[in-house]
Amino acid sequence: MTTAQFFALFLIWMAAIASPGPDLFQIIRRGSKSRSDGIWTAIGIMVGNTFWIVGSLLGLSALIASHPVVLSVLQLVGGAYLTWMGYGAVRSWWRQRGTEPIAATGTPATTSNQDDEVLGSWAALRTGIATNLSNPKAVLFFGSVFAQFIKPEMGFGWSFFIAAFLILTGVLWFVGFAILVRKLAAGITRYSGLIDLFTGVIFVGLGMFMIVEGVMGIGVIAVG
Repeated sequence: MTTAQFFALFLIWMAAIASPGPDLFQIIRRGSKSRSDGIWTAIGIMVGNTFWIVGSLLGLSALIASHPVVLSVLQLVGGAYLTWMGYGAVRSWWRQRGTEPIAATGTPATTSNQDDEVLGSWAALRTGIATNLSNPKAVLFFGSVFAQFIKPEMGFGWSFFIAAFLILTGVLWFVGFAILVRKLAAGITRYSGLIDLFTGVIFVGLGMFMIVEGVMGIGVIAVG
């Protein structure tokens, strides 16, 4: 890999992780309720990305390219889980819709539902991992775009450097974003119910799209 190719990969990677999608929406949703939840969700997202990065370097991208059914199965599984998470977010909004988000003092009101929304470090970590592994952006990025930069002759040195660099920059971005979300939490909390609703609708929409794409992909392969 040349320096120019690596720089191009870096720019594409930063554009991919910084653009709005399930990962960032999940960090906003969890981080607006708890700083710890937001940070652990961000770490979980990068654990998921690490699976994708290492798996791609070990041949996952080549496997997907040579066996399209693998991508279809990933789309089905990821779509189903993303839809389920979206349903959970919409249900959370439904529970909150009758509560008053701002108390008379002007500070966010504390409700039992909001307390229940704090996951804890382990649950937030698992949520981040699951969100990323079911993220259609991750599936498509590592299944197609990232594969164009992975060459068998690249060698262990380049592979290790690429993995370490992408993981480090990803951690800095997602954890930094989670901290920023928490700093803005006073304003975000006021609209936490709408954030749940918006996140849920986006997740359900993307999940259903992935399921349809997966079914169509399997259908094409079966007919062919």
